[in-house]
Amino acid sequence: MNFLDAAFEILTEAQTPLHYSEIAKKALMRGILDTSGQTPEATMGSRLYVDTNRPDSRFRRSGRGFFELVKSGLTDEIGHRVEDINRQTRLQLRQTLSDMPADRFEALIGELLRAIGFDESTVHVTRYSGDRGIDVRGELNAGGVTRIRAAVQAKKWKHNVQATTVREVRGSLTAQEQGIIITTSNFSTGARQEANAIGKSPISLVNGDQLLELLVEHEIGVTKLQHTVISLDEEWWGEVTGTPIQQPPVSLIPEKTQPVQTYAIGFPLNVRAGNDPEKSAILHDLNGVITYDGQRYKSVSAAGQVASGWKSCNGWSFWHFQDPATGQWHVIQQLRG
Repeated sequence: MNFLDAAFEILTEAQTPLHYSEIAKKALMRGILDTSGQTPEATMGSRLYVDTNRPDSRFRRSGRGFFELVKSGLTDEIGHRVEDINRQTRLQLRQTLSDMPADRFEALIGELLRAIGFDESTVHVTRYSGDRGIDVRGELNAGGVTRIRAAVQAKKWKHNVQATTVREVRGSLTAQEQGIIITTSNFSTGARQEANAIGKSPISLVNGDQLLELLVEHEIGVTKLQHTVISLDEEWWGEVTGTPIQQPPVSLIPEKTQPVQTYAIGFPLNVRAGNDPEKSAILHDLNGVITYDGQRYKSVSAAGQVASGWKSCNGWSFWHFQDPATGQWHVIQQLRG
């Protein structure tokens, strides 16, 4: 759990303002704070101070070094529901990264480098060689001032990356290359010390939590949905009209889940765009391979972007198939159960 989520859990239980050092100590004692840093209390304070400057922060300052949760209301309740959904999505994303083949993971890292600004023509994934050597190379144009050459090793590991790996990556660098290690797990204290050792080429480290946030930020395999939520101004109604507002319970997740429906269909399967039934495609399998307008795509989302013209598209909800039993059209996400 990251610092802010840990602080939220501790303050929720405390129901009273706490100093950031006390929040950090309680989170460490309970084992819910995921950090290998040497100054967790200072980091907790820094994260909370910065976060309270955001308009949607869950926290507010209540004295020098003390923090508390913002008072709960209807909008906050919705926000907490959204946070729960996003937390579950991140858990699902982490599990997906853990399950994907190593060579596909390296390809994903290449896609991430392109998204964060690496020159597409320079990014290339080296031939998969059983987790040895550099996996991805590319060049980043730093504001037109200079170009940074980077060599990346991708580690789809469950255990922490050790100092030995950092030394191996440093030894694999060519002249003027910057080394980066990206892992789904974390780094040992020794690995972090080795990466920043004085007199040696620094190695940048990206752990599993940071990787998740980068994928979310740059919408790599992630779709962000925005909705407008309206709420009544309780204070206005109560003070101006003398009419208190009775707030109904809010739920963004249905309390009862529907049973999984199965369909007697086979592949290849004819599908059509939900926003334009005239646009049709052929879905080849549940991995998302699809043909649209004579072009074969490896993902339904890529084909959906082309068909819709949108900047981003969740292909599993964009494309629809017809139930042969009822004749009704459904999103192809239902085929995956």
